[in-house]
Amino acid sequence: MKTITYFTAIITLLFLFACSDKENQTSLNNEASLPYALLNKVSGLKVINSSINNKTHTTALLYGNQQAIQRIKANGSPIEKGEKLVWITWHQKSDPNWIGAIIPGKLISIEIFEAVSGKANISYQKFDGNAIQIKKDTLGNHNRIEMILKQKMAILP
Repeated sequence: MKTITYFTAIITLLFLFACSDKENQTSLNNEASLPYALLNKVSGLKVINSSINNKTHTTALLYGNQQAIQRIKANGSPIEKGEKLVWITWHQKSDPNWIGAIIPGKLISIEIFEAVSGKANISYQKFDGNAIQIKKDTLGNHNRIEMILKQKMAILP
C-alpha cells in the first residue's frame, strides 16, 4: 500500500512540475491591436477585402459600411454620399505559436475615406502608427484614393 501511495505522489508531483505558466507568451496579439481612440472609426464596419504584399511585408484590410458594400457588389458604381471606407495596414511578423505562419505585427497606418457629397468631395484622413499621429500632408494622395475606391469585394465560399 505504501508503494502505491509513493508512486501516486511522485506521478502527481511530476505532473505539477511539468505544467508551465506561459505568462510571458500572450495569446492576444496586442501589437496589432487598434488604438483605443480609433476603435470607434471601425465599429460597425464589415471587412470588404484583404491584401498581402510580400515585397513590403505588409498585410491590409479594407472595411466599409453597408452603403460601400452595396456599391462594390454592384461592380463599383461611382461613390455616393454616406459611404465610409477604412484601410488598415500592418507589418507582417512570424507567429510565435505556429511554425511558418505569418500574422499582422506593428500597425503602420489607418486611412479613412468618407464621401461627403459624392466622388467630388471625399474626406480623407491618414493616421500613422500606434501613436495615431494624423498625417497632415495629404496632398498627392489622389492615386491612393483611386486605388482603394477600385477595390473589389472578396469572394467567400
